[in-house]
Amino acid sequence: MLNIARHRFANVPTPMAGLALGIASLGWAWENVGLFAGGAQLLGAVIAAVLLLILTAKFVLHPQLLMQDLAHPVVGSVVPTFAMATMVVSKAVSMNVSGQLGSGLWLFAIALHLAFLVTFIWHRLKDFKLHHMVPSWFVPPIGIIVADVASPGGAFAPLAQVLLWFGIVCYAVMLPMMLYRLIFCAEVPDAAKPTIAIMAAPASLSLAGYLTVTAEPAPVLVAVLLGIAVLMTALIYLAFIKLLRLPFSPGYAAFTFPMVIGATALFKVAILAESLGLDAAAINQLRWMAEGELVIATLVVSYVALRFALHFNPLRKALAELA
Repeated sequence: MLNIARHRFANVPTPMAGLALGIASLGWAWENVGLFAGGAQLLGAVIAAVLLLILTAKFVLHPQLLMQDLAHPVVGSVVPTFAMATMVVSKAVSMNVSGQLGSGLWLFAIALHLAFLVTFIWHRLKDFKLHHMVPSWFVPPIGIIVADVASPGGAFAPLAQVLLWFGIVCYAVMLPMMLYRLIFCAEVPDAAKPTIAIMAAPASLSLAGYLTVTAEPAPVLVAVLLGIAVLMTALIYLAFIKLLRLPFSPGYAAFTFPMVIGATALFKVAILAESLGLDAAAINQLRWMAEGELVIATLVVSYVALRFALHFNPLRKALAELA
């Protein structure tokens, strides 16, 4: 029985951490509509925590599989979503359980993310080739900005600022390289094509993080990031026409968080616009856009979660083994 359990944990796909991140972030994003009084955030965090615990069991029982994942040019770049999801869960812990425990979990997640980042860089520098780059490479250096969105503030504000600007600078450096690779180098392999959806995430995440930890945001930077975020999200909406036709793989998890963080960033921009006393019509347009993106994000996350549930259904697996 123990060996069967170990075997099943070994088969848990590491990209499921991306789904956990998407679900946790989606629950938090729904709080922006003002209908759930923290319930949506708590539900998303609980579901995400269960998925993270399953992955934790996999990594504890099979540490060699974690090492193999970290060495892989694609899977290694999505491993940090485990830490990112933990950051989002830490915010729910702070609000519903204990601020001290939540802050400790937040710091642990940052340390874990940085360890994954260093490991990823080390493996990639050993054999760097431009055509190896895929959009999920944005995750290790720029995904750390999730720590800003989930920041407990207070004494941790300076750390949040450092992480924010580290992520934004990395995005500024990597975006031209990634665009050059996607346009002029070999086509992204089919197995890695779901990661194209991640192109929608960095600008939105940078914007959301910036508006979370900056008391007086610079209008020019907000406008630049907002323009890139909306453009990238719209392009990925079009890309879904092709991406959703790909055979299901755990890489589908890459579809979730980019959609959610886009809506979150727009809600934050709408709040900023209201605080600046901008035209009510413009504020309403921003909120309508945010709510529209939130609905789309909910549909995408629900679809991916359903596909995961159907594909990794233990009963279906058991029946297949018996057959």
